Order: sequence, then C-alpha cells, then structure tokens
Amino acid sequence: MAVGMMIGSLGCAVPQKPGNGRVKLEVEPATNTAYYLYLPEDYVANNGRHPQNERWPVVLTLHGLRPYDNAGPQIREWQEEADRYGFIVIAPELRTCDSLTMQLPLRDPTLPYVRKDEQAVMAILDEVFRRTNADPERVLATSFSSGGYLAHYMVNRYPERFSCIAVRGSNFSEAMLNPTQIPRYRDMRVGIFWGENDIKICRDESEKAVRWYRQHHFDVQAKYVAGLGHERRPQVAAAFFADTINVLPKTPPATSTLVMKDYPLGLPGPAMAQNRPERRQPSPPRTPSLPAPPLVQSRTPDTNTGLVFNNPQPRVHTGEPPAEPTQITPREPVRTTPSTIRVPPRQEPTPRRVIRQPYSSATPEPAPRTPSRTTEQAAPNRERITPPEIPARLRVHGDHTGVAPMWVNLSVEIPDALRNGAQIFWTNNDNQMGKGSFQAQGLLRDPGVHEIKAVIITPDDREIILMQTIKVLAPITSQPAVIPPKTDTTT
Repeated sequence: MAVGMMIGSLGCAVPQKPGNGRVKLEVEPATNTAYYLYLPEDYVANNGRHPQNERWPVVLTLHGLRPYDNAGPQIREWQEEADRYGFIVIAPELRTCDSLTMQLPLRDPTLPYVRKDEQAVMAILDEVFRRTNADPERVLATSFSSGGYLAHYMVNRYPERFSCIAVRGSNFSEAMLNPTQIPRYRDMRVGIFWGENDIKICRDESEKAVRWYRQHHFDVQAKYVAGLGHERRPQVAAAFFADTINVLPKTPPATSTLVMKDYPLGLPGPAMAQNRPERRQPSPPRTPSLPAPPLVQSRTPDTNTGLVFNNPQPRVHTGEPPAEPTQITPREPVRTTPSTIRVPPRQEPTPRRVIRQPYSSATPEPAPRTPSRTTEQAAPNRERITPPEIPARLRVHGDHTGVAPMWVNLSVEIPDALRNGAQIFWTNNDNQMGKGSFQAQGLLRDPGVHEIKAVIITPDDREIILMQTIKVLAPITSQPAVIPPKTDTTT
C-alpha cells in the first residue's frame, strides 16, 4: 500500500495529444457542479451535424482521487480518442473523490457526497442531451482509479441510462451495489482493464469486479496490460465502447502498442454480438460554407462565451459550501405481499426523441426522459415468460411489531430443487444486509417500518422477491410518578 501511495503522490501524467475539437468548462446550475465538455473535431467542423444524420455517442468519464486526478486531466486524456471515434466527452468534478474527505475503500452509498455526485451526474447528462446533439441511447460510463466506485454505482442505479461500462485501473466495491438491480442490466457489456503493475488496491479490486460480474453472468471482457502501471490508457475503453455500438475509427486505434492479456478467472458471460447494430464508418469532416453558429445551446443568449479550455473560468470549488443540489425523487420500490413471487418485467423503451439540430438560436424545449438502450433484449438464456407461482414464502419467527431494539429472525421456505445452486440477497429498506444464507437474524435498532426482502436468483436464472414488513416502535421511557402535595385537613 505504501508503494501505491508513493506512486499516487507523483500524480498521473497525461501523455495523450490534445484534440482538434473544442473544450468547454461549464457549471450545471441546479447542483452547482463544474464539468468539462469536449466536442470532437467532426462535431465542430460540421456545426453539430452528424455525417449519418444521427446523434453523437457520449463518454462519461469519472476522475480519480484529488489532488492526483480531477476533471481537467480526464478531459485532456480523452480528446484524441474522441476525435478518432466521434465521441462527445463529459468529465464532471466529483465531490466524492477527494483525499481529504473520501472513505477509502468506499463502502457506504448513503454518504452525502456520494448522493450529491449521483444527482449532479444525472443533471449534467440531462443538460448535455438538451443543449447538444448527444445521443442518450449510446452512453459509456468509464473511470480512472477511485472514480470506479462511482462508475459501478451509477450504472447499477441507472442501468437504462448507459449502454456499457468500461473502467480503467479502477476501484470496485460490492457494498456500493444494489443486488436487486442485477436483472435489469445483466445483458450490458462490461469491460474491466488494468495494468499488470498497477497500484495494489486498484489491481485487487479490479479482479474482485471481474469475479462479481462473472458470478452474476454478465458479459465481461477482462484484460490487463503487460508492463503497465497506474497509467492513463483511455484507448482500451474507447475501443471497447466503439465495438459495443459498432462504430469504426477514422484513424487506426492506439491499442496496437499495448500487450493485453485476458484475465482467465471465472466463467464467461453471455455473448451479445448478435444484438449489436450494424457498423458505421465515420465520414471525413465537411468544411462549412457559412459562419458557424454556436455548437452548444446556451442557457441564455449571453452565457456561451469564454469557456474554452485554454482560457478557463476561475476554479469553481471555493471554501464556501455549494448550493444545495436539486433533490431527485427516488424510484418507488416495487412491493409484493408476503408469499408472492414475481419476475419484474423489463421497462418498455421510451420512444426516441426527434433529432433537433443543436445550433438553433431558439430556446430548446426540455428533453423527455432518456430512452432505454436499443439492446434492451434479455440474454438468450433468460426466461421471457412469467413462471408459475412457486410454493415459497418469507417467514418471520416471532412478532411483526416490537420495541427498539427489536430482535428479528426470518427464513425462506422454498423447494429444495430451487434452493440448491440458488443465490440469495437480503435487504432492509433496499439496503443490503446480507447474502448467501436462507436465514437472516439480527437487531433492528431504528424505529419505523422495515421492509425486509429476500431476493433469490434460481439456478435457471429466474428472480424471486419475497417481502415481510416489520414495525419497530420507539422505546418507552418511564417517567417518575407525580406525587400530589399534602393538604392540611385540620381545622
């Protein structure tokens, strides 16, 4: 670990060449979060028009631990790859990845800075989709170093917003992930890349990530680069993304100089090649004959100036606390009555938005919610029909109501044919509380309603959700009896 910290203290240089596109420093107003936006060379040359009359794929890259990394180096390292494939790149400044405040390893998804970054990232994505010709159906989540904690977390929480994930020398924490979300994105491609001589914690947690995704039957590509340390190599994630959405580079990829070796541990995931769209070759840029209008829609007519990368605004993060971010209403949890088994249906895709040219001076209409990915098809080995009800139930051994702290003991009753080889996860109000055993017990200390769920993934890859509600009352505090004062009865 000391060696890793020594390497980290030197920082990570950016060896990649600058691009020929345009960099802008923006601040998302609702969450007061700064982010860099890179528009690729062809986007700039064609005033935002795509040669195939479609939208531009998006890369969301999450930086590592400050002060060794931040959004600035991230946007610089991605410019060459963005020009090569025609990617719009977003690099937000994160509150989580700060060496002065971050929990390391990160294990608690309820920390305030994690929640604020979650809200900020979603707000930034919505703003970029509204103001540019970015494609909400083709989005890569990628990261470097400790940014991996948030990359895995965001994809787990919002799988419908991302096409794939490809992390580079990144951290991973199973405790940050909600296991009940797994069926919603098991068909997503996962790329995990690291250096043979990477920092120990990044190397170890990358291997843990491979094992976790393969254990849950994801389509995983896991490779390490021979001789590479904790260094920036965005070309591996760029090539992975391009292969996923079937976009060809206009210049030879920069992966030929890397010796990449497969990480063999675990079982292979399902092959998804048959679901990929037809490949498209980017066309050479076209020189506009008219003066170029703004490439990014401004929030107001006079706010879209002076934001290029070589003349950035003053640093946004000051000693003053940022404005309170806009609260995003969480999804209402899906509830089932006790002894009810269901396989949650996949969400229907939202209709594609009509493509709007991003260089109009008119104020754009608010964009509808991002549509689901085009590859929203179940893996070939997953059932496509609702299975018949199974005689299974979640049993509470004791009372459903009690006083804090309340001892509870629960168990799952399920036929042996489904029990053998099944995976089980326990959650309390959607927070993971255990896994692997068909019995759960412990103390509930907080007064309130506790929804205890047992999420079972059967050997034939069906999901069963059982739930019981436990009500915990606040402890009763005894008050001393009030003794009335004596009255003089003598006359």
